[in-house]
Amino acid sequence: MTTIFKDGEFAEEAWTRVDAETGQVDGNALVPQKLFLAEPEAYLSGPAQTAVVVEPGDDVEELGAYLDRLAYVGVDFPSFADGRGFSAARVLREQMGYKGDIRAIGKYILDQVPLARRCGVSSFEISKPEVLKALKAGEWPEVTKYLQPVGTVDEIPEGTRPWARRSIRDIAVAAE
Repeated sequence: MTTIFKDGEFAEEAWTRVDAETGQVDGNALVPQKLFLAEPEAYLSGPAQTAVVVEPGDDVEELGAYLDRLAYVGVDFPSFADGRGFSAARVLREQMGYKGDIRAIGKYILDQVPLARRCGVSSFEISKPEVLKALKAGEWPEVTKYLQPVGTVDEIPEGTRPWARRSIRDIAVAAE
């Protein structure tokens, strides 16, 4: 069982990671994108659910024809220093219009959770005990100023730099 954080709630889910060597599926399958695209119907035709893991360097646009049949798309963060997962999530949400669950998987850190949410990630597979502990304690590192606009959040320009943004929540509402 794996701990999942979604919409402020924790849940336990069981997904079997498909072995890239054997391609064996037992239960709900979490399949690497390259393996999935080699034989998509083999994974989608069974009674169990299928999810795809997008690894760094994978072209998420190749999943376009199958997105409506996947339980979720997992975006792998192999290291907290590898930001390609943010780009994959943005392409899925903003360019491809994917409305389903995008799940962060891997070695991200707590400080990256709100930034991943900004990019379209909607759930998190938690593998690091320190991230689980912090989220259970209600910690949420709020980021209010950004250097790159995204299409998934309401924000306004910050200062004279066109790329600098701040959250629309920063604006004080005048009393009537």
